[in-house]
Amino acid sequence: MNSSKPSTETSGIEYLYNPRSIAIVGASPHQRKPGGRPLVALKARGYKGTFVAVNPRYDEIDGIPCYPSLLEVPEDIELAVLSVPAAQVLKVLQDGVVKGIKAAVIFTAGFSEVDAEGAALQGEITELAQKHGIRLLGPNCLGLMNLTNSVMASFAHIMDLEPITPQTLAFVTQSGAFGAMIYAEATAAGVGFSSFASVGNEADAGFADCMEYLLDDPHAEVIGGYLEGARDGAKLRQVAERALQIGKPILILKVGRTGAGARAANSHTGSLAGDDEVYDAFFRQMGIIRINDLSELTAFVLLHRSGRNFEHTNIAILGGSGGHGVMLSDRCESLGLSVPEITGTTKQRLEEILPAFGSARNPIDLTAQAGRDPRMPFKCLEVLSIAEGIDIIFMQMFYSDERVAKKIIEIQNSTDKPIVVTARRNGGSESEDVGFEMLKEARIPVLFDGLQGAKAVADLSWYQRKVRRAREDAAKTTPAQPRTNPVADKLLQSGKQLTEFDCKQILQAYGIPVTREKLATSADEAVELAADLGFPVVLKVQSGQILHKTEADAIRLNLGSAAEVREAYEEILENAKKYAPDAEIQGLLVQEMLQGGVEVIVGVTRDPVFGPVIMFGLGGIFVEVLKDVSFRVAPLLRRDAEEMIEEIRGHRILQGVRGQPPVSREALIDVILKVSELVSAYKDDIAELDINPLLLFPDGACAVDALITSTSSGPV
Repeated sequence: MNSSKPSTETSGIEYLYNPRSIAIVGASPHQRKPGGRPLVALKARGYKGTFVAVNPRYDEIDGIPCYPSLLEVPEDIELAVLSVPAAQVLKVLQDGVVKGIKAAVIFTAGFSEVDAEGAALQGEITELAQKHGIRLLGPNCLGLMNLTNSVMASFAHIMDLEPITPQTLAFVTQSGAFGAMIYAEATAAGVGFSSFASVGNEADAGFADCMEYLLDDPHAEVIGGYLEGARDGAKLRQVAERALQIGKPILILKVGRTGAGARAANSHTGSLAGDDEVYDAFFRQMGIIRINDLSELTAFVLLHRSGRNFEHTNIAILGGSGGHGVMLSDRCESLGLSVPEITGTTKQRLEEILPAFGSARNPIDLTAQAGRDPRMPFKCLEVLSIAEGIDIIFMQMFYSDERVAKKIIEIQNSTDKPIVVTARRNGGSESEDVGFEMLKEARIPVLFDGLQGAKAVADLSWYQRKVRRAREDAAKTTPAQPRTNPVADKLLQSGKQLTEFDCKQILQAYGIPVTREKLATSADEAVELAADLGFPVVLKVQSGQILHKTEADAIRLNLGSAAEVREAYEEILENAKKYAPDAEIQGLLVQEMLQGGVEVIVGVTRDPVFGPVIMFGLGGIFVEVLKDVSFRVAPLLRRDAEEMIEEIRGHRILQGVRGQPPVSREALIDVILKVSELVSAYKDDIAELDINPLLLFPDGACAVDALITSTSSGPV
């Protein structure tokens, strides 16, 4: 066991995962009680540090010394595991302060998850712990297991399961019972855990804190998590960014896809950015792999353990079932993987091996002949292992024994191409188990669900590309520091709801192109300004109380003469006063009427977890009806903006269709990045922002309409 002191970077979480001494407070001789299970497990697993029991009823428990209180334990104690009633937790922690403990795991329920009184008590223990530098896990949690050093600070039944090697998966869960189920099922599937932590109420150490510690844990090759809702979005982002740089995958099972958060509906962005859309975008942006079920997690871990490169995704499928091969092909291509037709010399060599009624096209159908000629699959595998244009091989196995496994290992060792074995258990014979075990020890993934194997290949391929690009970006890009601006300072902190004219001044201050326009306070001035701008023009009411001008019938387009401007001015004023009699009208905006271009929308909403979230989509019906949009969490890098553009289904419209020229992609990227800079600088001041439409042209972009709602202006 590592006995070195924790570094400052771990912020004390080290004492939860790697304590040199443990006290079980509320220890019990009953092995199935929460106070009894950890004692049994520590002893059974051979924990090398000191561990004692604390309970005034006993002098010893199963040969383990037991003391009346923490204060009477003669040894130094780094970790206290609390299995006492909620009313006693604070007193035990106060004793822990005197004793000098470094961390505590609190199994006990009855805190913030119950009622206000419990929440107040939880607040007291958090305050005490933070004041004295004690890290807490829980309360209301299953605790923690570190399988690499036999720290068993849990009461979960999963401590009884025999550990699987290699121990490469570290897991953090917000649900104790469901997390334990994931652990049990993944273990049964052959995945070895390095650690397991249930964070409970997160009174102190939370989901992201544990993940941060695991980044530096050499045993944790993959980090998995069950997440209901992030408590600290900024911390989770820091963890994910560093994980990308060091190439340590994070896979999260995030529940609550259908639960939409309460969001303002003043803007399109606010109405479209539900909780799940934001989490999805955040995960894609940060390189976190979102999984939908346990099988995706186990398949990924097994593939990642191979150490092979999955970036290139031309797949060859070698199997004895035509139907299975077609189904796997469909699954691969639906996930963006390629199953190319086999041609040329490779096809010719395969046809020389296969029976006349087999198929060498891909998927490659060995037919039932493979059962009568056991050498045939390996001959085909050897051909594919050196074939040009094939990057990954899926091999369907009919049976497994030592001889079969040795041949697959031999071929795998001769090529850089990953071989993924899909198999079907034939009753679990001893020879079959030996074969699978040999493949496992050789780090060749054996999957009993080929379709999930395709998903894992797609996930790992995406992740490996994401890591490479993140490192390239880090090497050549310095993230821009958010800068404030006097114009934005004045308007955003004015306490009033901003008009379009105000909003465009802010956009202009950040270098975002806007329409030529001026504010008129009389019909005569409107006519004069229209003549200066050049006909045709647009007239719009400007009032902080009338944000949706179309609803108020307070906008006129394509005005081609002075007479039309004068008439429109009077109509707009009259309609605005009818719509909102108490509205304060700043004037009417006289704006150039732009022709042509492609309408898009760039917007921002303020997420309670992650802060400013930027949206991009095509304008018009595409955002209103089809909801063809993408999201990212600010601040953005250039690659984030590029990915946002490519993600929407209609992005090819921007490339020019039916004779229309392509729009300026660079101008669009520039606007998205400048919006990111603006909202990053004023993340506490901007509640929502919409540029709708932003018109794109072959040589630039222009914001035609804009809405910014400041947090200081209050609800509209």
